[in-house]
Amino acid sequence: MRLKPPLELEFKGDALYFIFSQGSAGKFSSSRANHRLMAGDVLVFNGVNPGKISPAEAGKEYVFSSFSVSFEQLLPLFSSTEISQLHVLNENFKTANVIAATTPLAKDCQRLLAQVPADFDLNHRGQLLRIAASLLAVEFKAIQAQFGAAGSENQFLQIFKKLSAAELISLSVGDLASRFNCSRRHLNRLFHQNLGVSVASLRMEMRMLKAVSLLRDGEAKIINIAEQCSFNHLGLFNTCFKRRFGVSPGQWRKTAVKPDNTTFQKKGNAKTSLLVTAEKKPVGLPTFQDLIAGKIAGGTEILADSRQRQHLVGTNPARQSGTTT
Repeated sequence: MRLKPPLELEFKGDALYFIFSQGSAGKFSSSRANHRLMAGDVLVFNGVNPGKISPAEAGKEYVFSSFSVSFEQLLPLFSSTEISQLHVLNENFKTANVIAATTPLAKDCQRLLAQVPADFDLNHRGQLLRIAASLLAVEFKAIQAQFGAAGSENQFLQIFKKLSAAELISLSVGDLASRFNCSRRHLNRLFHQNLGVSVASLRMEMRMLKAVSLLRDGEAKIINIAEQCSFNHLGLFNTCFKRRFGVSPGQWRKTAVKPDNTTFQKKGNAKTSLLVTAEKKPVGLPTFQDLIAGKIAGGTEILADSRQRQHLVGTNPARQSGTTT
């Protein structure tokens, strides 16, 4: 691509942009950074923070090549550890990163770019992905060096812990994704990676636990509890509650037990659970139950009560008893 003064080209959108400077001098400008680009330089930036490319020298055209890749297209290529680090990567590239022409990485990328087939076929796209992978691999190593192997997981948990139960229940998926600096699809991957559940499953579990907490108030009407847990229909609330715990909200309240009472006789049959805990959880991280219990009033007592009822929060009762449904 060739740009003559005073032309400029804007790049924006939810994607990573790769600019390969090839002739004369260019200029990159955004709300976060300004860079002068020399021949051989490589520029990578996140289009969420738009940037403009223009010639840097009067009377001289700027020659460069470019391509873009969305995070969604790259997700199948990442390992579970890399997926957990994507929100850090995403944030880092909002400030453009320039790889100087004199570095081995820039030279290697320019060499690979020269080998891209002219026909826009699978080989063409595969070579571009190879270039993107070379650049992103260096960034992932830098993130691991900064945060350690579990650093990004810990950052996820830090953000998660700051969110209240009300926010987890009521925020839209888009707003929740913004809190974690990621896309909606990546948000689900983060939740599966760190908590072993989807966003929808977690939200439903939070609503159920909040309902159990509110049911401890013997004066509270069940219809009001349903509304406070974001259910517009009492019938739907009753159905979800019974599916989760095996008894109706009213029955749960009548059979409430103290944490130190071990003589509870279970009623009902929970056919399915809305949430199943992760089979594999990163070593040293808090359990899912611990994280959500801290967000609910009386969460610790609720967990103890649930265990005594043989409906451990987040597990499938049928699996515990060895039966199938």
